[in-house]
Amino acid sequence: MLRRGPLFLGLLLVGCASLPDLTGDSGWPTPTAGAVVSEHPLATDVGLEILDAGGNAADAAVATALALAVVYPQAGNLGGGGFAIVVQHDPNIEPRALDFRETAPASLRPEHFLDEQGVFDSPSFLGSPLIVGIPGSAAGLRELHREAGRLPWRDLVQPAIDLAQGGFAVDPHLARDLQSGSLRARLKADPASRRLFYPGGEALVEGSLLRQEELGRTLELLRDLGPAGFYEGPVADAIVALMEERGGHITAKDLVDYEPRWLPALRGWFRGREVITMPPPSSGGIVLLQVLAILDGMPLDAERDATMALVASGGGQGRVADPDAAISARALHWWIEAMRRAFADRAEHMGDPSFHDVPVDELLAPEWIAARRISIGEAADPAVGPWEAPHAPESGGETTHLCVLDAEGNAVSLTTTLNTTFGTGILVPGAGFLLNNELDDFAIQAGVPNAYGLVGNQANALEPGKRPLSSMTPTVIRDGGEVVTMVIGSPGGPRIITAVLEVILRTLVHGQGLAEAIAAPRVHQQWRPLTTDLEPGWEAGALQALEGRGQELVYRNIRWASVQAIRTQIGGRPLAASDPRRGGTARVQDEQ
Repeated sequence: MLRRGPLFLGLLLVGCASLPDLTGDSGWPTPTAGAVVSEHPLATDVGLEILDAGGNAADAAVATALALAVVYPQAGNLGGGGFAIVVQHDPNIEPRALDFRETAPASLRPEHFLDEQGVFDSPSFLGSPLIVGIPGSAAGLRELHREAGRLPWRDLVQPAIDLAQGGFAVDPHLARDLQSGSLRARLKADPASRRLFYPGGEALVEGSLLRQEELGRTLELLRDLGPAGFYEGPVADAIVALMEERGGHITAKDLVDYEPRWLPALRGWFRGREVITMPPPSSGGIVLLQVLAILDGMPLDAERDATMALVASGGGQGRVADPDAAISARALHWWIEAMRRAFADRAEHMGDPSFHDVPVDELLAPEWIAARRISIGEAADPAVGPWEAPHAPESGGETTHLCVLDAEGNAVSLTTTLNTTFGTGILVPGAGFLLNNELDDFAIQAGVPNAYGLVGNQANALEPGKRPLSSMTPTVIRDGGEVVTMVIGSPGGPRIITAVLEVILRTLVHGQGLAEAIAAPRVHQQWRPLTTDLEPGWEAGALQALEGRGQELVYRNIRWASVQAIRTQIGGRPLAASDPRRGGTARVQDEQ
């Protein structure tokens, strides 16, 4: 189980150098309107309509997620799972984390994935029924509504049914993904996916109408029967029949036994603001809090101010990585080294707390954070390792995010996933939804990278009923621990964590606007491999300065993650922004 002794809250409160303002006056009123942001305009519209109908943040989040299961088949899902952070404005209700992550079937073992030489080859299984975890989305969304929603359940499911049965116009992002070579091959290998997405053998094109009648019927069962309409009856029978026919391991009992679970949210502080995020089995929250805590003790303001003065004098070229945000090469070096250290701990210690004793207290303890901070010098340190327990046992994509803030100050940050784009590419015949390939997130063989290049150890080993480690990082920030001022999250595998981190740093330290911070170039370091990835857009001379510090940089011609975020302004008016890297939208109530 998670180690949360009586000092747990105190450890988190002092894990970051900036302590909260306890005056009781945050200066931030409740929002003047609600806001919804997601990765598809139609889903965002559904969420806003639910707010306009009197629903709260939980209602709008559920309806938006169900709509994404229809209009965003790359990641929106009934066949996957996810996490949500729920923060209610009532100070008597503690923030909570909802875990509806997929679980491993009871009969599945690591040896099922090994070849004759005893080696696990991750890519060869990404389109296999063997890699499918027991879906959690149907149960999780119903649980979120049951605990925090207001409107009738059927009112939240009906918009998704209408979109599935009436159809919608294929957007350019879906049309492009259907033409992608590797994705096309995976989808066309499955008969049901081929019929839906490649009618007549050709991919759906932008503007063509996509109707999903089978998915509509599945959603009707979910509307009328709740989770029983998914985990029992014809939908469950279709999943089990597919598994039996193609060598998968999910059984009827696995489906009936699935349950989402509520967990205490992880809570820390950064620059006087409370950061509320996801605990294990997500690694995102711990890594985010670790990096923020390490950096909070660095002279961030002094470095920023010196950089601003350098830029103003015209002498910043070659030493400033991002002049618009006053981020220097030195500050960027600090970011990279803090990421490297936190991801080292991720690889060694993080997994499902129901199966592995995740040392949360130790990883966020002030002493460990201080040691990590002190260890960062002026040069890269690729040899850094994870925290070592005094008596440690021997160690043997595609995602989508949405944010909702309602006018009462309630917030939901929710991330769901199929793992890679379109998951396995396998569409359940008669049920109309794609299955995940989430079990690749386990360390099926210690030290062997998964689809995202991440390595793991015994903490994240495959076991029956266990939930694989995730990087999903749904997060809510409160000013002074009282009023929500930011709701944020992203898809993107391990790059989720660093994308969310960098938007927080850009807005709270470097003063960038929300949309500007989201659009800005990103950097990613995950301990292994040793190299650091950079998006296009960084100042070339500053990157040379980083290389002079020993940083091994890889310049990518792609842009990653897709941050969705809402931020309130002084006065309470929310700003919402969807990452321009994809085709999402942000909407605020009462705005045209």
